[in-house]
Amino acid sequence: MFPTGLIKQAFVPGPGSPAARPVRRRKLWELAGHAHCPVVGVCLSFQALRRLAARVAPETAGFDDYALHSSSVQASRSRNKLSEAIQEELEQRHAGKVRQYRKLRSRAELEAAWHAAMAEGDVAPGLWAVLTHPACDPLLAESISQQMHMLQHQAGASLRLDIAHYHALQEENASLARTLAGAQQRCERTTQEKTAALEALQERFIRQRGELIARETELAGLKAMLAELEAKLADGGARRRLEQQLQYQEERNAHLCLENARLNRELERHEGRIIEIVPVAEVSADDADCAHACSDGSLEGHRILCVGGRESAVQVYRKLVEEAGGEFLHHDGGVEDRFGRLDSALGAADLVICQTGCISHNAYWRVKDHCKRTGKRCAFVANPSGAGLARGLQRLLSPDEDDSSSPPAMTGLLQQD
Repeated sequence: MFPTGLIKQAFVPGPGSPAARPVRRRKLWELAGHAHCPVVGVCLSFQALRRLAARVAPETAGFDDYALHSSSVQASRSRNKLSEAIQEELEQRHAGKVRQYRKLRSRAELEAAWHAAMAEGDVAPGLWAVLTHPACDPLLAESISQQMHMLQHQAGASLRLDIAHYHALQEENASLARTLAGAQQRCERTTQEKTAALEALQERFIRQRGELIARETELAGLKAMLAELEAKLADGGARRRLEQQLQYQEERNAHLCLENARLNRELERHEGRIIEIVPVAEVSADDADCAHACSDGSLEGHRILCVGGRESAVQVYRKLVEEAGGEFLHHDGGVEDRFGRLDSALGAADLVICQTGCISHNAYWRVKDHCKRTGKRCAFVANPSGAGLARGLQRLLSPDEDDSSSPPAMTGLLQQD
């Protein structure tokens, strides 16, 4: 135990110093003589001390650890190159703790901070920051010195226990290392076996997946071939023959209407009046309507919009209207053409023929609403044919008839041909 009188003498102000408590932190050479041993031994490692001594005191290069410690403690009692180097090193090492303790103002706060550092095991920074703090009085410095003295005894006793425990841990570590090596070898063998098995499974999976893709491709081809054969059986030659026959009849009917109209015009020019070619009872209604609709350039300068109609008959309609001098416009009623194009076609047309049997409800009501709002003449035809188109033209060109307000029945309106 350090003498209390020596500790108190160490904190007595020196010559030229004020008698009151210092207001700045103490330097290393300003501490009590007994404080240099724990400060140099605890707050500074032997490697750092030997590095500093080799730089500022080359004569200590051959000293052992104890001799170097003793000479450093002796040098720390006064201001010299070695004590200044140790002071600078300690300030740099424990700058964080020094800044933390700088906020403390009273002895009680400083003592509580020291006990907290001891409890946390942060002894070296706490020891330097407390002993050099302005609020550290001789009694607190004595208490700290006593605690450090007992701590050194405890450290020595625990060091012997730690050495024995260290040897036991070394033996245990060697045993565990051997066990770990064996476990690692077994784990490596197991990993290699599992990797080989996984690679085999992956190869098998890839092979089976290729076989599955090949079978699916073959199945898709067979399904496509079956669908093609079924389509040929269901919609084979008979349907194609009927479609060709229907197209031929519609073209023939249109040509007959044109020929009938031509003959009527020749008779009118010769006789100056409308002459019936044959009695009404002997002429079909389709031929008469076609003749009136296309007579004497009646479609000249008119744009005729046909909404709906079979695809095979559209060319016949176009030829009939254009040969009569008109401009033919067509919209399929929403099958493939968009409804936005129907509004623009209605706006561009002079006369509208709506084939109610071949359009949707939406197209039908659009046509009817547009013609009603604009006052445009519109004829509704139930049966799509060349003769039906001619009859619709006849109604549109007749000043006494307006078919827009009384459309035919909507039977089969949703049928799309």
